[in-house]
Amino acid sequence: MTTSPDTVASDGGAPPVDPTGTATDTDDSPEAQSGPRGFEPMSVKGPALIVLGLAVVILLGGVVASAFSSTSSNPTFGLRQVTLPDGTTVALAAGSVKLHSIVSDEQPPADILGHLGIPKGSVVTGTVNSDQNTEQFDRTVDFTSQLSQDQVVSAFSLLLKDLGWQVVYTGAAPQGTAGTTEVLAKRGSSDGFYWETGVVVSPTTPTGTTPYSVEVIQTPDGN
Repeated sequence: MTTSPDTVASDGGAPPVDPTGTATDTDDSPEAQSGPRGFEPMSVKGPALIVLGLAVVILLGGVVASAFSSTSSNPTFGLRQVTLPDGTTVALAAGSVKLHSIVSDEQPPADILGHLGIPKGSVVTGTVNSDQNTEQFDRTVDFTSQLSQDQVVSAFSLLLKDLGWQVVYTGAAPQGTAGTTEVLAKRGSSDGFYWETGVVVSPTTPTGTTPYSVEVIQTPDGN
């Protein structure tokens, strides 16, 4: 029997042979046509984005915490006025402005100075440094006001209470000229100390001005 090329092509499983005698691959799959598939490394975009997202969250959290802390320890003076029992409205200035001459080495703390107010129109006439940087903070600013003595006393009694101070005494000043009145208040601070504010108001002079002083003292405890 004589075999032909067609007969060989149909013979059980042998690859077809072209007329030149070369075997022909009949695998039409994509892998066979394109060759072995190369190794593809895992993408790092996913983990990198996760790390970046965590970093952003931590940063934002720090900013919010910092802002909250700053607001708590550095209050903005918000009490603009007080109304006295006689109906007089007394406008107030921030203590950080009127008492700036006593500030030294971040003392008094911001949460003390930020909770002090002074009647607007008061004129600074002097400053007394009693501690001389050798003892606990104790300094005084002297003022004069066009308000009467009773009005100055009432203004400080009200503003100190409204600003979170505990008024512990209002009455005749232990020291000073006859007729002098003192308002004494205390408040705890973030520095771990209590602070006292003593306002000593002298009688109104014949010219219509009232001398008074504001003393700010650091104390080791609440007593």
